[in-house]
Amino acid sequence: MKQKTVAEDISLSGMGLHLGKMSTLTVKPAKPNSGYVFVRTDLEGMPHVKAIADNVNATSRGTTLEENGVSISTIEHLMAATYAMGIDNAEFHIDGPEVPILDGSSRLYVEEYKKVGLVEQDADLKVLNIEEPLKYSNENGTEITLYPADKYSVKVLVDYGKAMPPQTAELDDISDFATEMAGCRTFVFLSEIEPLLKMNLIKGGDLDNAIVVVDKVLPQSEYDRIAALCGKESMKAQDSGILNNLKLKFDNEPARHKLLDIMGDLALCGFRFNARIDAVRPGHFANTQFSKQLRQYFKTR
Repeated sequence: MKQKTVAEDISLSGMGLHLGKMSTLTVKPAKPNSGYVFVRTDLEGMPHVKAIADNVNATSRGTTLEENGVSISTIEHLMAATYAMGIDNAEFHIDGPEVPILDGSSRLYVEEYKKVGLVEQDADLKVLNIEEPLKYSNENGTEITLYPADKYSVKVLVDYGKAMPPQTAELDDISDFATEMAGCRTFVFLSEIEPLLKMNLIKGGDLDNAIVVVDKVLPQSEYDRIAALCGKESMKAQDSGILNNLKLKFDNEPARHKLLDIMGDLALCGFRFNARIDAVRPGHFANTQFSKQLRQYFKTR
């Protein structure tokens, strides 16, 4: 097998989820063995930031990379699409500090990659295998385990207690990512919106790029106040379910999005590999910690 890159440039523009700033991202072909690299075109000297786990410096509601004082945030949806579509080398030129949230999923990246296609490069692709199970766990009940396998697959369990019933999602073959996972949107609980806004986050969030799960009973006056904080005219009070009765693409769309996230974060290990990934209650911090662990493991192979 040969390494691959995009056949030509693709560009997408939009607002960042947390900082609320507009930016344009252009994905460009890259040389063999260069991996994934961000280029901040808005900064003097157009500094580069390698998309590797070693450069992760923040994981609050998204994954942020930093190298030599230059950062780029909310990269996980782009990383998932790029890895899943079989792109091994790419430069991500961006004129701002945060990747556009677009519709809250990987869908538009996948669609653009399909339009331009990929090209094989004059370099062999090394796909690594693990020899024994590798595991990460933490005090929050998160467990991520890689088992030896002859292909890449992922299974995720999410459990938020009373806020949302437990859900599972499974991707048996990475080639099904485009149809089964790419369009699944990020989500947030209603009770989190005000605290996140007070933390100066989700400035670019709206009901088009995020699923809002109603996890507490509030009077209409509270809905009106939160709507005002979000720059919306109104939100209709409800006791449970999805805010404004937004139609889900799949019954387990939140779990599928968490699967998308972990694929994007594990892509930061910098290697292609075969394994069965089982994740229980994954999140960006755990995902990227495990990605660092994998990176060290694969460096010795």
